[in-house]
Amino acid sequence: MKRHATCDKQHVTNHPSFFKVWVSCVACCLSLVAEVEAARIEYQDGLPIVHLSGSPYEIGRQHGELLRERVRASVARVLGFFRSYLKVPLVRVWAVNWWLDTTWRAGRPYVPSDDLEELRGLSDGSGVPLRELYRLHAIPDRTYSCSMLAAWGQATADGRLIHVRNLDWTIEADIQRFAAVFVVRPNGQQAFVNIGWAGFTGVLTGINDHQVSVGQIGAETVDATFRGEPMVFLLKRVLKQADDVEEAAALVRGARRTVGANYVFADAKARRAMVIETTARAARVFEANDPAEHGVPYARPMIDAVFRADTAVDPIIRNRQLASRGDPGRPGLEAPSGSAYDVRYLGQAAGVQAHYGALTAEQAKEIARKVAPRSNVQSVIFAWPEAWVANAQDLTPAAETTYHRLDLERLFEEDQ
Repeated sequence: MKRHATCDKQHVTNHPSFFKVWVSCVACCLSLVAEVEAARIEYQDGLPIVHLSGSPYEIGRQHGELLRERVRASVARVLGFFRSYLKVPLVRVWAVNWWLDTTWRAGRPYVPSDDLEELRGLSDGSGVPLRELYRLHAIPDRTYSCSMLAAWGQATADGRLIHVRNLDWTIEADIQRFAAVFVVRPNGQQAFVNIGWAGFTGVLTGINDHQVSVGQIGAETVDATFRGEPMVFLLKRVLKQADDVEEAAALVRGARRTVGANYVFADAKARRAMVIETTARAARVFEANDPAEHGVPYARPMIDAVFRADTAVDPIIRNRQLASRGDPGRPGLEAPSGSAYDVRYLGQAAGVQAHYGALTAEQAKEIARKVAPRSNVQSVIFAWPEAWVANAQDLTPAAETTYHRLDLERLFEEDQ
């Protein structure tokens, strides 16, 4: 009897009985059918909610098959945008490919094998060459921006935790046209929601079924390398493995990191959040109203609230920053300046302070709108069991558009 392609060869060697082999193959086929049925798309006011489950390869293949045309268009549009930077036709494609290929080759040895398998599945499902997907996933470690805050307890109207994330990237790349929300159930790991785009398997904004939400702000530093785990896969690993913010911070601190980033992790269940400032070699955790912030003249510590743009508070990390007009070549610490600090950091501090003790999700949206630059492609408010997601529309920043409300409990429960 010919073995079914999806059945392990041990089924044949360990079960010589024709009947037992047949039963085993039927079980494998039923398992595949269940995975296919679990993979589906629903739409909420035009926003695709994509349900994926199974092995890493199957999750990628389902993504590619369900969103085939969107994946192809998304990858072509974003890479095409970067390739259009140079005006010399015969040089620009080669130069951008080299720029991204160099980044990917340096990081690939540190990319988790699950993520490599998922990308392979995405390529097979969509027909997009794997090398083009590698290039797309090399971009986030090459770009910087964003802002985030989290508030809870005394700071909010009902004590619940509100986590605000503005992703400020390159609105002209038009990735917002391919926005999607992925509800992912990896075999043997925690389920999570990835708020992203067709063709992109990394995480920049998300939350898991333990109510841990994540995001980051690029914070340019001279202490950087591409020989490490790309940030988008590190954030994804946090969602799949961390039960709380302590575990999330431990994963980041223990990782072989790449470029500078300020992470804000929040735990709605525990009503707690923290900031992790990082470079390739340094990492520092800050809690709400952290004593270390009180000694920094440009910091704005608060009880039951944390927030960041790209400016580091830790003096060792700040001394290595290019972000917020830092200059590592000069002795001493530069006071931060520029829109990232003046508008995003101080704007979040002022917004939380103005609504302190009465902050709601609607007021959080207003804070997000006030601090969002014109490059704001995504704005997300987590307030378990709800989330609100906005995406840029053409050149209108995300925080100025309509938010889609998500019922997180329903999304996590319905695939169980």
